[in-house]
Amino acid sequence: MSRTDKPAAVTIHPDWCAPDRCGYLVPPVMTHMARRHRGSMQRAGDSRAGGLVVTYLISSEALGGPMVGVHVTCRAGNAWAELSLPQAAQLVEQLRGSLAQVTGQEVAGDE
Repeated sequence: MSRTDKPAAVTIHPDWCAPDRCGYLVPPVMTHMARRHRGSMQRAGDSRAGGLVVTYLISSEALGGPMVGVHVTCRAGNAWAELSLPQAAQLVEQLRGSLAQVTGQEVAGDE
């Protein structure tokens, strides 16, 4: 006779994982959703005015490393993306370039 149930795997949470949001500690909303570690949410903007941007770190074994989750809400609708760390860094540099352009500052590497 053999046991059919497997022992529960031990989950190791990254330092940035927020226990109140961690998908490993709660069942997924839908069965097809992967369990993911989720970091604390960072918000920018006002959902009642021009729009709201929410970012947070996510990671699961299937993703192969941490990613940045970005949710955008505005009057026209909602959108979301999951960016790899290099993609998130590229977005940060593009935003820095836009801010520098508006304020009249030179961006390193611009000629």
